[in-house]
Amino acid sequence: MNSRDRVLTAIARREPDRVPIYLWLTPHIIERLKQERGVETPEDGLQMDLRMVDYVACPESADFTPFTRDFPENTTVDEWGCGTFPVGFYHFTKAVCPLAHVTTVAQVADYPFPRREPVRSELAKAVQAVKARDLAAVSQYECGTFEQGHALMGMEPLLAAMCTCPDMVHALFDRISDVKARMAAAYVEAGVDVLFIGDDIGIQAGPIMAPAMWREFLLPPLKKIIDRARSVRPDIPIAYHSCGVVGFAVEGLIEAGITILQSVQPEANDPAELKRKYGDRLAFWGGVGSQSTMSHGTAQDVKAEVRHLIETVGAGGGYICSPAHFVEPESPLENLDAFLEAIEEFGYY
Repeated sequence: MNSRDRVLTAIARREPDRVPIYLWLTPHIIERLKQERGVETPEDGLQMDLRMVDYVACPESADFTPFTRDFPENTTVDEWGCGTFPVGFYHFTKAVCPLAHVTTVAQVADYPFPRREPVRSELAKAVQAVKARDLAAVSQYECGTFEQGHALMGMEPLLAAMCTCPDMVHALFDRISDVKARMAAAYVEAGVDVLFIGDDIGIQAGPIMAPAMWREFLLPPLKKIIDRARSVRPDIPIAYHSCGVVGFAVEGLIEAGITILQSVQPEANDPAELKRKYGDRLAFWGGVGSQSTMSHGTAQDVKAEVRHLIETVGAGGGYICSPAHFVEPESPLENLDAFLEAIEEFGYY
């Protein structure tokens, strides 16, 4: 079974020949692999079963100057007008937000939102290049309405506005989800095997917002994005990422059309319990502790956790084994070795 077949079988909640794998690597880890191990292409060197395909958008020339003039000099402004500047610690940056002070629907209407129209030929070419290698083509992670909303406004202003200016927030989320739906449809038109979307809607202590507010503000935009993707291909598998606690939202995610739950952060969830409750309707991707086991555990800790996940979440198929998030800079390379050794030792069905 090649890598693409392996991934497609797993996300269809059936047993492949072995559990497929993927590892997100921070730039520091990638550089260490190159320097210390001579691994020039980590995704190939670590034998990952899928590849992310970057979105290719037509050039745009929006003028964000009225909204960014107070940003620090070393700020990089993205296609949404959101800014980030380096803080001198690995790859981390600090955000600055162009819509931090908006309160009205009219202010939202005046903002030059991008269109993000796809360059369809280039996007399709990139997808086909992945499939030609017998790898699963997955859209690059595209954050959803909430994450884009707080990139534009800031987390605290956005959460406060959901209580004080709900009409403005609904208008903001409507504009954002229009763009995200266009991007999702373009990815599916290009032929990706999996559409990868999401929003961080939980922290380790619980939901970021009241579950009822999540359903009111964020479930309708999510359904819009998924419905647009499914208008192109009705059976497209859709993976949803969220760090933190997610149990409160799983029924709603399934209702919206999500078929793969990604991250499954073990510091905040019981992956085996999620599998028991939802394994007949969801596949799972993630589960290995990025901030715990991979970064601070021993090689034996990594092997034990991977084995447990394969025996529980991977039972009967439906599992892509992966760290829940990035393999962080402090993680020993020996823990990557242990991850791969555990897959080889315990990952075959």
